[in-house]
Amino acid sequence: MIQIKEEISKLVSLLNKYSYDYYVEDNPQISDTEYDTLYKQLEKLEEKHPEFILENSPTQRVGDKVLDEFEKITHKVPMLSLSNTFSTEELREFDSRVKKLVPNDKVEYICELKIDGLAISINYENGKLVSAATRGDGTVGEDVTENIKTIFSIPKVLKEKRSFEVRGEVYLPRKSFELLNKERENNNEVLFANPRNAAAGSLRQLDSKITAKRRLSAFIYSIVGDDSIMSQEHALNIAEDYELPVNPNFKLCKDIDEVISYINYWTENKKDLPYDIDGIVIKVNSYSTQEEIGYTQKSPRWATAYKFPEEELATKLLDVELSVGRTGIITPVAILDPIIISGSTVSKASLHNKDIINELDIHIGDMVVVKKAGEIIPKVVRVIKELRTEGTNKYIMPTICPSCKEQTYVKENDPFTRCKNPDCPDQNIRKIIHFASREALNIEGLGDKVVATLYEQGIISHTIDLFSLDRTRLISLDRMGEKSVDNLLNAIENAKQSSLDKVIFALGILNVGKKASKILAEKYLNLTNFMNATLDELINLDDVGQITADSILDYLSDENNIRFINDLISIGMNPQYEIKEVNTDNIFAGKTVVLTGKLVELTRNEAKEYLEKNGAKVTGSVTSKTDLVIAGEKAGSKLAKAEQLGIEVINEEQFAIMVREVQ
Repeated sequence: MIQIKEEISKLVSLLNKYSYDYYVEDNPQISDTEYDTLYKQLEKLEEKHPEFILENSPTQRVGDKVLDEFEKITHKVPMLSLSNTFSTEELREFDSRVKKLVPNDKVEYICELKIDGLAISINYENGKLVSAATRGDGTVGEDVTENIKTIFSIPKVLKEKRSFEVRGEVYLPRKSFELLNKERENNNEVLFANPRNAAAGSLRQLDSKITAKRRLSAFIYSIVGDDSIMSQEHALNIAEDYELPVNPNFKLCKDIDEVISYINYWTENKKDLPYDIDGIVIKVNSYSTQEEIGYTQKSPRWATAYKFPEEELATKLLDVELSVGRTGIITPVAILDPIIISGSTVSKASLHNKDIINELDIHIGDMVVVKKAGEIIPKVVRVIKELRTEGTNKYIMPTICPSCKEQTYVKENDPFTRCKNPDCPDQNIRKIIHFASREALNIEGLGDKVVATLYEQGIISHTIDLFSLDRTRLISLDRMGEKSVDNLLNAIENAKQSSLDKVIFALGILNVGKKASKILAEKYLNLTNFMNATLDELINLDDVGQITADSILDYLSDENNIRFINDLISIGMNPQYEIKEVNTDNIFAGKTVVLTGKLVELTRNEAKEYLEKNGAKVTGSVTSKTDLVIAGEKAGSKLAKAEQLGIEVINEEQFAIMVREVQ
């Protein structure tokens, strides 16, 4: 047993070192395959000997909690924003202001890369990560502790039992961003616009398992609450000593000229980094000098952020390409004479919709200005009309669908051009891709290319055709062996057992996401009932507003959609939503309850499940309709609002007593 324990300990140390090299140093020491082999070896040992699982084991970062909502955390020291500068002249003005405030001090500056991510605060107590929060409004942030624990570059346990707060930036490396968007594209999901948006969306997932899959990383740039630290350089060195992820590119500069040289270097070389930066942070190095210089109401006077200018380049607009989405929206994209922006070749740029095209006054052959500020698809920001040649024609969105050649139409007060032909090839292909996607029915083996091939070969023309595929014909296709065909057919057959909320989401109704699909499943219980939904019913459902209700009724008013749903029912795909048995003879029955703060004896989900089983409605916000608030540890703004509204509040101990009394 001692040998097993030692083996687990060594594997944990080794894997954590490799993770640090990969995520922090960007210097992988072994291949992904080698890492995975060691990781699986550790998993097997821990599975057989769970008593030896270490808190800092990489296997414990997978994300195992699903939150109903984010609690709030009040920052002990406010997280202030920085003033911005955009030129060397403004930097020299900043330097002059600093020197006037401390004329007798020799001022040195420390420069750090301004990571384009999301600011974070992390608390360690006795060397253990106990909480983490977003910046929020600077005073109160969102509790994202469970999600921060999934980030490999952030240690859950320090090598010494120190207590302090660290602050930094969570970001998504470019490689992770590309992989994430590729996966979303394969699943027919909306792509993230840039790594920063992806990082923010990933960190704010209620399900930490999703965050764990996103491969976020972080850099720490300050330590709060340690009086032994004398300077910013000292703080960064101490953070490194504790194996916290510190960006290695910081530099101590003796004067503003060195600062400007540092900025000039990274303006030219930022494209070579494996992550995005949007500027340089300049701070007075000495903490005592910082305190002497002081603060404004919003920001420290001893620091500023130099923002890189957004890159804008001119090129020729060669054509406009159109694509048809699954909801019929036709999206225009500018085809450009290729140019290099921020180190990457750009040959396409977004034109969004007809209103943007009209506002820009787009002509084919125009010289246009293209901006790329991190967007995955850059955008055309203006036309250089002075360079427009005679004979060019203003571009007008088509009245004919580029896919099916049927008439297009535009709704009143709507900027989008649409095709409403139910047999439009591009629409149908994208509908089938969505239907089979992981978030919907998760039909493995039915990716974008396979769907396109089946459609082009005339094997399918509508989603319902998936359920009558011929095995022999599939095997005759290129790259479709017997095993892959059998796996695909099994996956399609298994999809018939999908839950009702998944089926509703798979229908692809405009504005109906996963959350709304679950609410609709709980309300209507099966597809037959759902087809008879009314406006009054829909708008009275939680989180289903007028726009979503209109989209649902618009979908259900189309006879083609009704035929499709009936076809699904006829092949046995009409799952009954399982209603959990509710005890109405209970003290909580009929009450609207809000849970807030940290619960010790029960998890939030366990408390919610108990309350709902006993007839309560658990909501996420305190309103005048709330009957009861159960407040755990560190309850914040919801508790304050409940007290303000005079709503009954009980603590967890009182809740436990009430539970025991009714059992």
